[in-house]
Amino acid sequence: MGPYHATPVPPPPALHPCPNCGLTDQVRGVPAVYHAGRTRVTTRPSQGSGDHRTREVVSDLARALAPVPIRDQQPGRTATVLGAVALVIAFFTFFAGNFARQFDDDAPAFAAPVRDHHAFEIPVVIPVVAVIAGTVLLVTAAALRASADRELAGRPRAEHLWAQAWYCARCGTVHFPPTTGVPTGVPTAALSLPEFRRVVWTAGGYGHLADRY
Repeated sequence: MGPYHATPVPPPPALHPCPNCGLTDQVRGVPAVYHAGRTRVTTRPSQGSGDHRTREVVSDLARALAPVPIRDQQPGRTATVLGAVALVIAFFTFFAGNFARQFDDDAPAFAAPVRDHHAFEIPVVIPVVAVIAGTVLLVTAAALRASADRELAGRPRAEHLWAQAWYCARCGTVHFPPTTGVPTGVPTAALSLPEFRRVVWTAGGYGHLADRY
């Protein structure tokens, strides 16, 4: 048998010293620090229950270094839930009103029901209003999701710049290497976390969200 031909392993990327302290011992790539700050935690609501819930915990540092806004809930989620509830209310009130009318029509003559037509106005109005409200809420939720997707359309550009950044744990700052891969105009000095976020998010076209998140 001939000798094995080992595939050469590319060398690790060179560490770029922090512009603030000039050292590299506490310097790590921003993507590595960001992903290290995101963990999944599994909890059980009560003892003896086989159910468990998994949620993601994001550290403050990971949030500050995120290439995109980290939202606690998806845009339009509340409107979607309220819209669904409104449609359920419309469904039940509609059939409840029909059942009440059918029961009144089928009542025997000796029962002498009081035929007050105003008694059925509310069951008719409620499903109509609920359907309108539910439709408006669902359309609003879809519009919010579409708007959020448009805002983050430039995410690949932001992540391309973000992936080249380095974080110094000693100074708590971020810096970009002075190489040709960094776009012109991007500062190579040590940046605070808010400054870094604004630079990256502006590259993606959603810098206006930097102060909100």
